[in-house]
Amino acid sequence: MHSFDSCILAPAARGYRRRRIVVVVLAALGQVPFAASASPDPSPSPAPEPAPDAVEFSPLFLGESATSTDLSRFEHANAVAPGEYPVDVYLNGYRVARRTIELHAFADRAVRPCLSGEALDALGVDAARLKSDGVDVSQTCIDVERVIADARASFDMNQLRLDLSIPQVALRRSARGQVDPALWERGVDALTLGYNVSANQVDYDSGGHTTGVYAGLTMGLNLGGWRLRNQSSWRRESGAGDDFQNIRSYAEHDVTALQSQFTLGDTFTSGELFDSTALRGIKLATDDRMRPDSMRGYAPVVRGIAETNARVVIRQAGFVILETNVAPGAFEIDDLYATGYGGDLEVTVIEADGRERSFSVPYAAVPQLLRPGVWRYSAAAGQVRNGALHGEAPNFIEGTFQRGLSNLLTTYAGVQATDGQLYRSLLVGAAFNTPVGAVSLDVTGSKTKFAIPDEDASGYSARLTYSKSIPQTNTDFALAAYRYSSRGYLSLDDAVRLDDEVRNGELRGGVGDGAGSQRSRFQLTVSQSLGERGGSLFVSGSRNDYWGGSLPVDSSYQVGWNRQFGNVSLGVNASRTRMAGRGYDNQANLSLSMPLGSSGFRSTPPQVTLAAGHDHDGNSVQAGVTGNAGGRRQFNYGVSGNFNDRDTDSVGINAGWRAALSTLGMSYSRNAQSRQASLSASGGVVVHAGGITLAPQLGDTIAVVEAKGAQGARLGVDGVGRVDHRGYAIAGNLTPYRFNDVVLDPAGLSVDVELDTSRLQTVPRAGAVVPLKFGTNVGRAMLIHARLEDGEPVPFGAQVEDADGTQIGLVGQGGQAFVRRRGEHAGPLRVTWGEPDRVCLIDVASGASRTTPARMTVVDAVCSQAAGATGHASASGLPRSAATSQ
Repeated sequence: MHSFDSCILAPAARGYRRRRIVVVVLAALGQVPFAASASPDPSPSPAPEPAPDAVEFSPLFLGESATSTDLSRFEHANAVAPGEYPVDVYLNGYRVARRTIELHAFADRAVRPCLSGEALDALGVDAARLKSDGVDVSQTCIDVERVIADARASFDMNQLRLDLSIPQVALRRSARGQVDPALWERGVDALTLGYNVSANQVDYDSGGHTTGVYAGLTMGLNLGGWRLRNQSSWRRESGAGDDFQNIRSYAEHDVTALQSQFTLGDTFTSGELFDSTALRGIKLATDDRMRPDSMRGYAPVVRGIAETNARVVIRQAGFVILETNVAPGAFEIDDLYATGYGGDLEVTVIEADGRERSFSVPYAAVPQLLRPGVWRYSAAAGQVRNGALHGEAPNFIEGTFQRGLSNLLTTYAGVQATDGQLYRSLLVGAAFNTPVGAVSLDVTGSKTKFAIPDEDASGYSARLTYSKSIPQTNTDFALAAYRYSSRGYLSLDDAVRLDDEVRNGELRGGVGDGAGSQRSRFQLTVSQSLGERGGSLFVSGSRNDYWGGSLPVDSSYQVGWNRQFGNVSLGVNASRTRMAGRGYDNQANLSLSMPLGSSGFRSTPPQVTLAAGHDHDGNSVQAGVTGNAGGRRQFNYGVSGNFNDRDTDSVGINAGWRAALSTLGMSYSRNAQSRQASLSASGGVVVHAGGITLAPQLGDTIAVVEAKGAQGARLGVDGVGRVDHRGYAIAGNLTPYRFNDVVLDPAGLSVDVELDTSRLQTVPRAGAVVPLKFGTNVGRAMLIHARLEDGEPVPFGAQVEDADGTQIGLVGQGGQAFVRRRGEHAGPLRVTWGEPDRVCLIDVASGASRTTPARMTVVDAVCSQAAGATGHASASGLPRSAATSQ
């Protein structure tokens, strides 16, 4: 793929009239354009400005080689050579895929994109509608503009971008951001190991020291569609011996049809309706990550009626969050993106004749609200997992279900039960989206049967939550919740704990009276914007009290103000806390942070932080400087000091390095009594079909990048991960069920290595290890100054092929050709132009050569007559005998 086509200056002509123009070619042929990274963007991206439909180029500018050069393919806009190109595909302004597409030369000599029926189906085109229109969707090359009315396809060679404009009527109905499950990749079988190890030592001024070593491991095995995981830790402290903990082990598999995850082993209940409980067993639960962003969280459905082909504009707090076109009749918009805690929507319908109608749709959200028609569920069964229990833990089941019925109402319910009739619980509730805010109300009843006669406990718990955003005053009631529990109500974890204490003899009576259990809990969080110059204010608080009077009320209140003055951030906050069995703890704090300098593209100035505080122990002052260094910000550092009235002043330093194979860290601190030093390392190891590859970080969903011969190429924008000597690297943190761009930066590669593309795209399933293979072209880079035997340069536009017949370059002006040649003695290069008899051979080894500072070989060579040619080719492209006779 060559950049010559994009180097021709586009003329200013418009319309269908053909013109003769002279175009100056400013660049040599043979250079491969660099494909820059671009992340998926939920907002539409404007298509490039269209070029003229048809122009005609004068061949006179090419001199004697005019008769041998075919310029007809440059007569159409954005002219490119037919072939396959890796491109970003935009559908109606939204980036939807990155795939290889074919540019085909059709009968009208225009080169246009053609897509297979399978590709059109993957992009969301309604295949059934195409069939009804008589289109054979089994074709591998379909001209979109011909088979779909009013469709347009535009290819931009400079950006490697294909823009498809297809009317909504020709597309399947799908939510915005929907990723076809057919694109979800399971990945390959692999073994993974994530590690975090550290060692520290404390030396006391009074004599003696303590040491500690810690290792946290996350091991994984991907086998088929299953993902086996184990989390464990090991610790050794001075004088305490070894402590190994198997934190959890489980196997997981996604269930596409149910948009769910199935888990077997150590896991947790969802915690959405009941309190989360650890268990060893099985769980099947909805995975919201499988849903498009426009169907996650809560947003109301907007319904209305359009009299014409109208435009609908939806605003929230004065900002346009969606603008779309609708056909005449009733319309329904059900794929709005969730926007936090809401704020009423202002909907404007703009008819084709300019008339406007507006109406309001209430929008506030609490966690239990779902969109109309959306459901969420969780089912779990197994044994309660609690390491603090003395006896055997009971088995239990839990099931929850939520369903959005309308914009106004979401209903939900849940049930819990253990074996042996120890515990039963039932929950029912509803959430409402009202003009005055979002409200949810649920009631949970529980019954517990202890081993002690006449000590049964039963009761209920009612919970009310509320949230509201008031755009007029910029006030957010982010969460206001109140829960009241009767004396006999117990949660599952409390019931299991008390039953274990009874069976262990720690409790012999009074279990069922609820003494010490929570009676009520209230919490509130409010934020208030004070304008651009006023900053923002927040207030939060919570209060808990308990049955029986054995425990006092505990409470916590906070108030704070923050303001940004350019790059300087100022904050003031105060808190008052009282925990059960303790007195009040009052704190006040003033903080200031500012950068020391200005930011650059690859540099961030050090950040200075100052804080002064007061609590019951007296006054304290903290000061610190943090920053990073290196061209890729791979180094970080910090210096801090803490000074107070308790004579426990301390100073410390820390530093870190995100290396290519691991992330390393160190710290040192000093106070009046001791000195402490620590070292740490974290990263990952992946065992795959290609061998063992190390990575500085390892998430749950990763890609094994293969780029043979591209040792040293860097991954991603930060460029920390690098391709190793075997041609592999690890992209460590991918987002499951979403398009992910993996970028390989060729900067620093040898000139003898060329990437076919610098960016690949994948849609991994959760926990997958996805293989991504970057094609590489490894060979000796050469710039050949080729001339014919009569001293004339090889004709402009001639093709250069290797001994295998593979095209490896084109001849530019002055007989120059950039080629990449495999092997030192790969035979002569074959040069062809015009008719089949216009052929000559270049023996690179016999030419005079030199090496540039960029390590590129420059060769001066003669292109000699090839066997079978009808005479030596001249610069005109005709055999010498013919050229002489004219």
